[in-house]
Amino acid sequence: MTRLPLAQVTLCAVETRTPALALQALLRSMHQVDFGRVLLFTNGWTPRRVVPGVELYDIDAIETEAAYSNFLLRKLPYYVRSSHALVTRWDGFVVNAAAFSPEFLVYDYLAPVWPGEPEGRNVGSGGFSLRSRRYLRAGLDPRIVDEHPEDIVMGRQQRAFLEREHGISFAPAKLARLFAAGGEDGGQGASFGFHGVHHLPRVVDEAELSRWLVELPDAFFRGNDAVCLARAMQNQGMAAAAARVRERRLAAGGSSEGAAGCCQPSLAGRVLAALGLRR
Repeated sequence: MTRLPLAQVTLCAVETRTPALALQALLRSMHQVDFGRVLLFTNGWTPRRVVPGVELYDIDAIETEAAYSNFLLRKLPYYVRSSHALVTRWDGFVVNAAAFSPEFLVYDYLAPVWPGEPEGRNVGSGGFSLRSRRYLRAGLDPRIVDEHPEDIVMGRQQRAFLEREHGISFAPAKLARLFAAGGEDGGQGASFGFHGVHHLPRVVDEAELSRWLVELPDAFFRGNDAVCLARAMQNQGMAAAAARVRERRLAAGGSSEGAAGCCQPSLAGRVLAALGLRR
């Protein structure tokens, strides 16, 4: 297999709650790509074995999504020396290195498309996102007061400001779809990477996914992502694993049913959730 050389890109994951899963996602991306550096930010955790090529950074525990947003905007820029950073989470990684295009590096921000949003406001979900150093440094601007959710703040609320004051260029949706699949249906197989639990059963086998379930906290199973994961497993013929997700959901205090529709929450829903409100 021909490996993709990306010395100008730093692969990053920030995860203090499920670091073992974040490490697995990083390793899957590293399987096809030679990154300049690979950084895992976690708290009080080390893998059972030394993992060559992965730099571990011990940081304060990140217990909320708001704290995660704060770290990406205000702290991550100080760790990245390369021209770009590929920010990932445990449920997203590179799946098709052959789909990489040099055009991805032309833009300051490239991420999966948010479904249902107009062009110019739909790029995109930060869970698998390519960010230039200029974009990272722009997040340090004190005039950007709101921080959470960081991808919505930067990609929608402050987009015009970033374009005007920092010269930030956001990739068009057409290119973003080639880069990564997200909340929209389909596309994962042909794209460079993906983000979202509903894609996992297409790229991770049932035995491996079952091991991953053990690492996930109860909070995950109470949320809608657990419902989406169970449905995706069922659709891929992973009936036993899907049943375990549903059982764990009930044991964690979740309802037997979740919200219908795409597993990627709407932007409005995410903003309301960030404010502690409900629809």
